[in-house]
Amino acid sequence: MMKRGLAVILSVLGGLAATGCAITQDKPPVRDEALVASRQPPAPQLEMRDKITATAIVQAVDLENRQVVLKGSRGKLHTIAVGEEVRNLPQVKVGDRVELTYYEALAVNLEKNATGGIATRKDTVTVERAEPGRKPAGTVRKDVEIVANVTAVNPKTRRVTLHGAQDAVTLKVPDDIDIGKLKVGDQVKAHYVQELAVSVQPVATRKKQR
Repeated sequence: MMKRGLAVILSVLGGLAATGCAITQDKPPVRDEALVASRQPPAPQLEMRDKITATAIVQAVDLENRQVVLKGSRGKLHTIAVGEEVRNLPQVKVGDRVELTYYEALAVNLEKNATGGIATRKDTVTVERAEPGRKPAGTVRKDVEIVANVTAVNPKTRRVTLHGAQDAVTLKVPDDIDIGKLKVGDQVKAHYVQELAVSVQPVATRKKQR
């Protein structure tokens, strides 16, 4: 009886798989970014991120991936993704002192790393375009998964600062993630949506325009 039931289930699954193949053939090829996006958990309430304005020194510019490495006032390096609305990115050079406005990083998952190990980082970039018929638009989401050390915890503002394999990052942590037991020196596994700059202006240029 069990064998007969299993045969029926396998038959149904086979039919569903065949149907899925037929649908896929009717659609245009899916870009890699879309495939990656489907595997990424949705970031919780991206609109809850604060918009921050800061001044920093440019250490590196990656035009292909639209990101900049900046050194802040405390000497720490920060890698920030740059939105497509920032048109002057090709004019930003290493050594420039810039004023940037960006949305802070937002934690998707954050937990202690019980196994220990070396700091690691994995980046995934997904690009979403406006649907046909709507106004042209685009958003870039950069998901980062890291193993890093906790260097600061602020329970009141729900900010946690991590120092990983490449640089430091301060995350805003949603209420559904428990940070009550986190302390400086802990090693954690974190998945977060990277900071996204919406304006990058060389300070000298900005002053001349006034």
